[in-house]
Amino acid sequence: MTNAGPILCSALALGFRRAAAGAMLLLSLSIHAGAAQAAAGFFEPLKERLIKDGFAPQYINEVYRANPTPLFETVAGTMRMRESKMNYQQFLKPAAMAQARKFLRGHETVLNNTEKTYGVNKCVIVAILSVETRFGSYTGFTPTLDILSTFAVMDRKGYRDVVWDLMSAADRQRWGREGFDEKLIKRSEWAYQELCALLTWSRGRPDKARAFKGSLMGAVGWPQFLPSSLVRHGVDGDGDGQVDLFQPTDAIVSVASYLTAYGWSEAKNRAQKEKVIYSYNHSQPYVDTILEIADKLQYGY
Repeated sequence: MTNAGPILCSALALGFRRAAAGAMLLLSLSIHAGAAQAAAGFFEPLKERLIKDGFAPQYINEVYRANPTPLFETVAGTMRMRESKMNYQQFLKPAAMAQARKFLRGHETVLNNTEKTYGVNKCVIVAILSVETRFGSYTGFTPTLDILSTFAVMDRKGYRDVVWDLMSAADRQRWGREGFDEKLIKRSEWAYQELCALLTWSRGRPDKARAFKGSLMGAVGWPQFLPSSLVRHGVDGDGDGQVDLFQPTDAIVSVASYLTAYGWSEAKNRAQKEKVIYSYNHSQPYVDTILEIADKLQYGY
């Protein structure tokens, strides 16, 4: 999600992401040479801020005990991403639609129950899970704690300088230094809030906070929820006592919960439904694709 909702960062199940999955894995694990020596103390100011904002010192120290990697290369990579270049048409091809129909049949009971409970069209839910991660087949490899922590310190010019130097000449020209700085400063505050949500969600369990892996922008699970969306809209759909977005039932019900929160029940026409889906991913091509997949599933064409 691009806002407090899922990302699309939606960045995650698209052909760009699949074709470049191996490259992105290497990218996300890379670290700028100059930062390697300083990694041990790199996040100390961030830890101090988190403790000042109310997190228990013991918890924060344990979360960062393994010295998460500053992912400068990954941050630079996200500055190259363009939503307009995403190949959404791949999800409308026969093979992708066949996979969506198979999922619809295979999870018919939970989808029907979810539609009845939340009033959200089950075909829209299936379409979102198809586009986001191809029903969990690619949920991302980037350590969520590491990338959100790195984004969170981008309010510091010295760290932005490192990222700027890692970008191509074409990308530097496209952004311009002023626009680049403005983007990363804004993103740093967004990332800090998402980091706080991740730490809150982990409920004092450092291992849980460290375990998440997902998109280059910190989104996780089949529906690619950001941590704030996980906290607000994650649902234990199968009643096992935990919300697990890497499990289909919880993913299905959580997507319905999210769309309901953003006004699906009041959306009476297509324009209103588009607005709700746009809250999930701020991309009109994404919105159009979701509704087209849903129409194909619902009306059988």
